[in-house]
Parts: sequence; structure tokens; C-alpha cells
Amino acid sequence: MTEQLKRSEAPESLTWNLTALFPNQAAISVAVTEVLAKSQALSQMESIFTADPKHFADTLAAYYAASELVDRMNIYAMLAVAQDTTDPQAQQLEATADQVATAFAQAVAWLEPAIVALPEVKLAEFEAAEPALTQYRHALAAIRTQVGHVLAPGEERLLAALDTTIAAPEAIQSTLDDADLAFGSIVFAGKTQPLTKGLQYLIAENGTRDERRQASLQFGEAYYQHRFTFAQSLQAHMHAQNTLAQLRHYDSARAMDLGQNRIPEAVYDTLVAETHAHLDLAHRYYALRKKALGLDVMYGYDLSVPLTGGKPPFAPTYEEAKTTTLAALAPLGRDYRDHLEDELAHRWVDVLETRGKTSGGFEDAAYGVHPYILLNWTDSFDAMSTLAHESGHAMQSVYSDANQPYWDAQYPIFTAEVASTTNESLLNAYLLDQSQADRDKLIYLLSSEVEDFLGTFYAQVRFAEFEQFMYETEASGQPLTVETLTAKWDELEAAYYGPSVTPTGWPHAQWARIPHFFYDYYMYQYATSKAVATTLARRILTEGAPAVAAYKDFLKAGNSDTPVKLLKRAGVDVTKPEYLETAFAQVELRLDQLEALLKA
Repeated sequence: MTEQLKRSEAPESLTWNLTALFPNQAAISVAVTEVLAKSQALSQMESIFTADPKHFADTLAAYYAASELVDRMNIYAMLAVAQDTTDPQAQQLEATADQVATAFAQAVAWLEPAIVALPEVKLAEFEAAEPALTQYRHALAAIRTQVGHVLAPGEERLLAALDTTIAAPEAIQSTLDDADLAFGSIVFAGKTQPLTKGLQYLIAENGTRDERRQASLQFGEAYYQHRFTFAQSLQAHMHAQNTLAQLRHYDSARAMDLGQNRIPEAVYDTLVAETHAHLDLAHRYYALRKKALGLDVMYGYDLSVPLTGGKPPFAPTYEEAKTTTLAALAPLGRDYRDHLEDELAHRWVDVLETRGKTSGGFEDAAYGVHPYILLNWTDSFDAMSTLAHESGHAMQSVYSDANQPYWDAQYPIFTAEVASTTNESLLNAYLLDQSQADRDKLIYLLSSEVEDFLGTFYAQVRFAEFEQFMYETEASGQPLTVETLTAKWDELEAAYYGPSVTPTGWPHAQWARIPHFFYDYYMYQYATSKAVATTLARRILTEGAPAVAAYKDFLKAGNSDTPVKLLKRAGVDVTKPEYLETAFAQVELRLDQLEALLKA
């Protein structure tokens, strides 16, 4: 049996270097002391905060300086745990960071209520008298959208003290999923080896039908055996968020979460409605796949095998993927490439799948420090796409940090997936252009582009519907039981997959596999971002320099305006359905091209 690689066995060059955040344990201890001291000082500023413009500006400066350090500590701890969730030293570091963050949150719990309570006339007078305040204009405006939703200072302190408790369901789910869950061993490629999430994906694309079925069954059984714990974690999370929304006088958790980024709820409803109106495109592709593979019955474990029936024509190593990604993103200019080369050459990326490592992929960045990317590499087209995707996040962090102050640099969640999915679109366009003479590659790439849209758009809207169902069910007083969750999951899968995909029939808890349900109305934004990115990538490739300049202005903007306004400046209005229609038209075009190739 081949054992999964230990963290200590990974080559250093393929691991990230966290010393850019903190060089050693002594530096962390200094930071802890500094944050606690800053927190104590800030807790005593409440009485003088609005006494005059200078005190107002000085307090904001002190607050953001401390907040930046807290963020750096939290990110450092999160990355340390992510690289090995079983590492006790990392777990202790995370606990310390949580305690420091909670102490800071309690110390400044009075701040936002005071900003919200400040009369508009007085704020204008302060800005006129103290020029330093103009730099905080957007940040203050964002805070003041909470008018009517901020509690009294004492109540805010109480909620701040409960932050770790409120976040506990997500932590429990993550530990169970990434550290405790085991999927057994499987025979693949002539050898018995531990089944991991990375290996499961390889088998889904490369395995025989029996191997794909077995891997899917083992994965399903692992989650099903822990279904009650996963369901209880979801129940606790939904209850906490619904309770917070009620305490803060929002109509719903959705209104609370979308309101933080000033996203009209109509954007969410339009997305779901337009997707249902175009489910025929998804159904058409699944019917095409079933026919191309010659299957009488097609199951979920048949949805990743190449349409040509053989192995995927792309199996890039990490080094090959780096070269391809650099070439594919060349249209974004020399400066963009320089930043990418810096990322790839200087250990911003943690590459390999190792024992205890957080699954999947992500990017995160502390202001003033380069971004960090987590991968779980397999030699596959999907892994190369993930590298391009997470590099899009990293480059947005780089451009935003270089052009915005700390308080305006962290781009809002609603626009966070635009840069990443634009990179994916550019990668696919490059590979299509390079593969014109290879029919199998063209079929693979066209089907991959459609499947990417199915995964990044249709699936995310389906998950968003499921998430909305969970919030509404819990808010109505009904428990989120295993039976309730599974019934709704099956209903939505039937609607989105259509008649060509048949359920396996074995017991499952597929909803337990989605950690994003703990991210508070995050997933619908994958879909909106995918639709936006489709438009932006097309413009970059067809219009050249002007479109690239406008796109980089978007990357540089960070959080300096509302997401809707930032995207309007980039040429996309998410309050209207036209951007969705453009994306659906692109999918239809790819389906037409794919059908023509398969008939040839």
C-alpha cells in the first residue's frame, strides 16, 4: 500500500514560506502583546472618540493599525492549521489567535455603534476640519449602512465575546471533514492505496467504470456514516446566523449577509430565476454526454470521464502547468506576468496533497505581505485550472494592496471570484487555440468549458437554493434533519441534472460534502462572478489593451466602492439579467461546437 505523503516529506520548494508573516515564535509573542496593548488603549477611547475631529481621526488610525495586525495573526494561524490540521502546535497557535481576536473585538465593540450613531452633519463637519478623515470616507460609509442594525455597546461586546462559539459549527465540520474522515483504501492503477479527495478526482476522470463506482461509493459511505454530526453542525450554524439577523433587526440572514456588501436581494432572486429558465442547456449537455459515452444509464460517477472515452489528453505536471498558465495569462500584460512569476518562484504556493492538509484549494493574503495559495496537486487539467483560478485571487490581492490603504484593500466577497474565473476563461481560450489540430483535445476542452460552467455556475446556484432552503427551514422552527436535508438535495439534483442522470440509489449525505454552506451566502457569488468573468475575458481577448486596462483598474480598486458600482465601471451591470444572458449564450455556442465535433 502507498502511504499518503507526510508534511515533513514534502520538498521545501513545493511548500509555502510563512516566515513572511512572522519570522519566528518570538515575533508572534511580540504581536500578541502588541495587539493586547492596542486593544486596551482602544477600549479607553470610547469617551473621547467623537469629542473633536482629531480624536476621531486618531482613533480610526489606531483601530485600523491594530486590526491589520490581528488579521495577519489570524491568517498565519489559519495557514499553519491548513497545511496540517493534525499539528498540535498549529492548533495552539489558532487558539491563541482566536483569543487575541476576541479580546480585540470586545475592546472595539463600541466603535462601530459610535460611528453609526454620529449625526451626518457632525461627520461632515469633522471631515471638513480634519483632512486625514477623507481617506476613510468609503470605509465609514460602509459602516454607516448598518444604521438600525448595530446594538448598544454592551450588547456588541457580548456578541464579540461569543465569536468563537458562533464559529464553532464550522470548525467542527472542518475538523471532521479534513482530519477525522477516512475513505478507506482502493485498488487503482494496479496498486492498493489510501483513497483521498485528490485521488478520487483522478479516478473520476481516469478510472474504469467499476473503479469510479467504487470510489464514489466509498466517499458516499464515509459522509453517510457521519451524517448526523454534519447535519447537527449545519443546524447549529443556520440557527446562529438566523439569531444574529434577528438580533440585528434584519428581515432574514440573507438580508444581513447581502446587505454587508450592499447587494440588492433582487440580484440573488434574478440569478435563480434566470438559471431555472436555462436549465435546458444543462439537460442538453447531460443528454449529449450520455449519448457520446454510449451509456444506457448514466450516474454521477460518469460525469467526469472524457467524452472521447479515453484518458484525459491533459495530465500536466506542476512545472508544465506553471508554464502553460504563464502563457495563457500573457494577454494581461508584462506586469501581470511579473507578479505571477514572483508567486511561482518564491514559495507563495503550497502544492502537494499531504496527510492532514486541508482539502481543495484557496488563496488568502495579509495586507502588506504577499498572498498564499493552497493546492492539493494532481497531474490533471482540473489542478492546472485551480492554479490559474487561485492565481487570479492572488493577483487581485497584489494589485489591490499596491493601490489601496488597508481599510479599502480587501476586495468584497461579491467581486472576489471575478478575477479567479476570468483566469480560468483565459486558460481555456488559450488551450483551445493551441489544440485546433487535435480533435480529442478540442472535445475535451469544449466539454471542460461547459462542465466548468455547470460546476461554477449551475451547481453553485443549486447550492445557493439549498442554502436558502436551510435558512428558511430553520427560521420557521423546523429542524434540519438528515431526512429533510437529503430529500431537498435529491429534489434539486433532479431539477438541475434532468432525466439523463440517474441517482445511484445507495444511501448518501451529499450535502455534507460542501463546506461553503458555512460561508454565509457565499456560493451564489461564484455564479454571478462566473457570468461576469465570461464577459470580461471575451473583451480582453477581442478588444485588447483598452479592456486589459479597464480590468486592471477593477483589480486595483479593491473595496474602494460598492461591488455593484465597481462592476458597472468595468462594464457589467449585475442588477440586470443581461450579463447572465451573455453567459448562457457562450455556453450555447460551446454546446453547438461540441455537438458538431462529436458528429464529425
